[in-house]
Amino acid sequence: MHDTYLLNKISKSLKDICLESKIEKINQFTLAVNHNSHINEENLREHLKNNNAELIGSALKIYIVREDIEDHTAIIHSIQGELLNHE
Repeated sequence: MHDTYLLNKISKSLKDICLESKIEKINQFTLAVNHNSHINEENLREHLKNNNAELIGSALKIYIVREDIEDHTAIIHSIQGELLNHE
């Protein structure tokens, strides 16, 4: 599957963003992919469950939008989640 590389990059990028922004659990995010991409909510959710289970909220909402961007490219437009609570 050509999108395996992209799924791995999305997974890593989400993890990096969460570390930088101190997000403990992702509740919702919007992702843009190319019109020809095979990435969809189902295969992305499964990939994240297998690779980023610790970051995924129980009721995760994934919004995929198709845009005129390069093949094998994705853009994370927004992330909503729960911040780490260190007091």
